Amino acid sequence: MDPQVKAQAFKTQVQHKIQKLIAEFAEGIISREQFHIIYERYTGQLTLADMASSSNQPDMVMGLLHDMPPTYAVKQAHMGKAVGIAIFHNRTLTQLETLGDFDVAPDKLAPILNDYTLQVQRTKMVEREVRKISAKQWLVFAAGSYSTVVTLFRNEPSELQIREIMRLHRDFEEANRPYFEAGRPDKTKLAYPFLTFVQRKVQGTAPNAL
Repeated sequence: MDPQVKAQAFKTQVQHKIQKLIAEFAEGIISREQFHIIYERYTGQLTLADMASSSNQPDMVMGLLHDMPPTYAVKQAHMGKAVGIAIFHNRTLTQLETLGDFDVAPDKLAPILNDYTLQVQRTKMVEREVRKISAKQWLVFAAGSYSTVVTLFRNEPSELQIREIMRLHRDFEEANRPYFEAGRPDKTKLAYPFLTFVQRKVQGTAPNAL
């Protein structure tokens, strides 16, 4: 195939990948961080394809693409991964349970959690909250009628991952409603839908590495 024709075909291929990337973000499959990094990568590839199309040495220009790491590797490196969950009782502000590796310094968590749980106590409905606490650590706060779940992610979580946490939280509160309504619950008697979630995610056996 003519090198310039090859460059044009590659450009078309990248444009299709960009449309797929846009659709994935719109559906909540990838995070904003992943979107920005991969979109910038594809834009760079389009620039190289344009240069190759108008260059006297298109093969040399296209050869620069081989020096880039695979897009899959880039995507995986920036994918959100749930590594730990902490569950707090709204009424007493006490910690009920920790699952996985919830390695967050108390001085980072306490101010955010206190503010969030106070909002929960004052209103019937509180929006979930996502906060970046370090270069690679993100916290997702999800409040329910009886408890607040804080999930620690390595890298920014996607909307799909956040929705799964909220679904599990609803199941957690529904399954344990009798214990919560009876007063301060005994954590040894509670059922934890999050348990399998954290185990699968840490082991990397779940689809989309949630």
